[in-house]
Amino acid sequence: MSNNENKSNEQEENEKAGKMSGIGAGVITGAAIGTSIMPVVGTFAGALVGGVVGSEVGKKVGGSLLDKFGSKKDSSQATNKTDVTAELERLAALHKQGVLDEDEFKAAKASLLNL
Repeated sequence: MSNNENKSNEQEENEKAGKMSGIGAGVITGAAIGTSIMPVVGTFAGALVGGVVGSEVGKKVGGSLLDKFGSKKDSSQATNKTDVTAELERLAALHKQGVLDEDEFKAAKASLLNL
Protein backbone atom coordinates (compact mmCIF):
# COMPACT_ATOMS: atom_id res chain seq x y z
CA MET A 1 0.00 0.00 0.00
CA SER A 2 1.45 3.40 -0.90
CA ASN A 3 2.08 6.11 1.67
CA ASN A 4 -0.71 8.29 0.22
CA GLU A 5 -3.24 5.45 0.46
CA ASN A 6 -2.16 4.74 4.04
CA LYS A 7 -2.47 8.43 4.92
CA SER A 8 -5.88 8.56 3.28
CA ASN A 9 -7.10 5.53 5.26
CA GLU A 10 -5.78 7.04 8.48
CA GLN A 11 -7.51 10.34 7.70
CA GLU A 12 -10.78 8.48 7.07
CA GLU A 13 -10.45 6.68 10.40
CA ASN A 14 -9.73 9.98 12.14
CA GLU A 15 -12.77 11.59 10.53
CA LYS A 16 -14.96 8.67 11.67
CA ALA A 17 -13.64 8.95 15.22
CA GLY A 18 -14.14 12.72 15.21
CA LYS A 19 -17.65 12.32 13.80
CA MET A 20 -18.64 9.82 16.52
CA SER A 21 -17.23 12.08 19.25
CA GLY A 22 -19.04 15.04 17.73
CA ILE A 23 -22.34 13.15 17.64
CA GLY A 24 -22.05 12.29 21.32
CA ALA A 25 -21.12 15.81 22.35
CA GLY A 26 -23.74 17.34 20.07
CA VAL A 27 -26.54 15.12 21.35
CA ILE A 28 -25.75 15.88 24.98
CA THR A 29 -25.36 19.62 24.40
CA GLY A 30 -28.40 19.82 22.14
CA ALA A 31 -30.55 17.90 24.62
CA ALA A 32 -29.48 20.17 27.47
CA ILE A 33 -30.24 23.31 25.48
CA GLY A 34 -33.50 21.90 24.11
CA THR A 35 -34.65 20.90 27.60
CA SER A 36 -34.07 24.40 28.94
CA ILE A 37 -36.03 25.94 26.07
CA MET A 38 -38.93 23.49 25.83
CA PRO A 39 -39.03 20.41 28.10
CA VAL A 40 -39.68 16.96 26.54
CA VAL A 41 -40.11 17.99 22.89
CA GLY A 42 -37.14 20.34 23.09
CA THR A 43 -34.99 17.61 24.57
CA PHE A 44 -35.57 15.32 21.62
CA ALA A 45 -35.35 18.08 19.01
CA GLY A 46 -32.22 19.52 20.60
CA ALA A 47 -30.57 16.12 20.74
CA LEU A 48 -31.42 15.46 17.09
CA VAL A 49 -30.15 18.82 15.85
CA GLY A 50 -27.12 18.69 18.17
CA GLY A 51 -26.22 15.23 16.91
CA VAL A 52 -26.36 16.28 13.27
CA VAL A 53 -24.38 19.48 13.83
CA GLY A 54 -21.95 17.75 16.17
CA SER A 55 -21.23 14.99 13.67
CA GLU A 56 -20.17 17.46 11.01
CA VAL A 57 -18.17 19.62 13.39
CA GLY A 58 -16.55 16.56 14.92
CA LYS A 59 -15.70 15.14 11.50
CA LYS A 60 -13.93 18.31 10.42
CA VAL A 61 -12.41 19.55 13.67
CA GLY A 62 -11.88 16.24 15.45
CA GLY A 63 -10.55 14.55 12.34
CA SER A 64 -8.10 17.39 11.75
CA LEU A 65 -6.89 17.28 15.34
CA LEU A 66 -6.37 13.53 15.19
CA ASP A 67 -4.48 13.93 11.91
CA LYS A 68 -2.27 16.58 13.47
CA PHE A 69 -1.51 14.75 16.71
CA GLY A 70 -1.68 11.23 15.31
CA SER A 71 -4.33 8.72 16.24
CA LYS A 72 -2.16 5.63 16.15
CA LYS A 73 0.96 5.00 18.15
CA ASP A 74 4.07 4.14 16.28
CA SER A 75 4.74 0.45 16.86
CA SER A 76 8.47 1.07 17.27
CA GLN A 77 7.69 3.58 20.00
CA ALA A 78 5.51 1.03 21.82
CA THR A 79 8.27 -1.57 21.49
CA ASN A 80 10.81 0.91 22.82
CA LYS A 81 8.64 1.58 25.90
CA THR A 82 8.34 -2.14 26.50
CA ASP A 83 12.11 -2.50 26.22
CA VAL A 84 12.66 0.32 28.73
CA THR A 85 10.22 -1.27 31.16
CA ALA A 86 11.89 -4.66 30.80
CA GLU A 87 15.30 -3.12 31.31
CA LEU A 88 14.12 -1.25 34.43
CA GLU A 89 12.74 -4.49 35.81
CA ARG A 90 16.06 -6.23 35.07
CA LEU A 91 18.02 -3.46 36.80
CA ALA A 92 15.71 -3.61 39.83
CA ALA A 93 16.21 -7.37 40.04
CA LEU A 94 20.00 -6.98 39.86
CA HIS A 95 19.83 -4.32 42.57
CA LYS A 96 17.65 -6.54 44.77
CA GLN A 97 20.08 -9.45 44.28
CA GLY A 98 22.97 -7.24 45.37
CA VAL A 99 24.72 -7.30 41.99
CA LEU A 100 24.27 -3.51 41.71
CA ASP A 101 24.72 -1.22 44.70
CA GLU A 102 22.46 1.80 45.23
CA ASP A 103 24.69 4.24 43.31
CA GLU A 104 25.15 1.87 40.37
CA PHE A 105 21.41 1.22 40.23
CA LYS A 106 20.57 4.95 40.28
CA ALA A 107 23.19 5.70 37.60
CA ALA A 108 21.97 2.89 35.32
CA LYS A 109 18.34 3.95 35.77
CA ALA A 110 19.15 7.60 35.05
CA SER A 111 21.08 6.61 31.95
CA LEU A 112 18.24 4.41 30.74
CA LEU A 113 15.66 7.15 31.28
CA ASN A 114 17.90 9.87 29.77
CA LEU A 115 17.88 11.86 33.01
